Amino acid sequence: MNRMSPLLVWPALAALIALSATPAHAAPGGLLRVLLKGYWICETRGDAESAPVPQPQDSFRVLADSSYRTNAGGKGTYLLLGNDLTMTGGPFRGRRYILVGQGIVHPLDSAGKRSSSRCVRQSGAATSGSDSEETDAPGG
Repeated sequence: MNRMSPLLVWPALAALIALSATPAHAAPGGLLRVLLKGYWICETRGDAESAPVPQPQDSFRVLADSSYRTNAGGKGTYLLLGNDLTMTGGPFRGRRYILVGQGIVHPLDSAGKRSSSRCVRQSGAATSGSDSEETDAPGG
């Protein structure tokens, strides 16, 4: 019979236990998340002398199941990993944003830099009818 010495087994077992006790790392890109449902108004940033200018062609409504709808009625999907938002399907496919707060995203240009606009979730937009197919914009 070929038995291993207990002096050789214990260090190997201790190393195995130590490796299994290390915390698991998150998937590359961060945690899978979802945006707050409701209407997101995109606008150029204002300053002390001028109000923000709405950009309705870039605004969207976040629906259930990681999906969105544009003001023109097109539907698509998005992926939010950590704070990195990517429109993965539909009319805005390929657009990228950075989430800087629960209700603010900044579009990124092709180089990955923030553009001069932002999209802000309209407060009170996630009411019981926020997933409704009837309207695209507030009051619409």
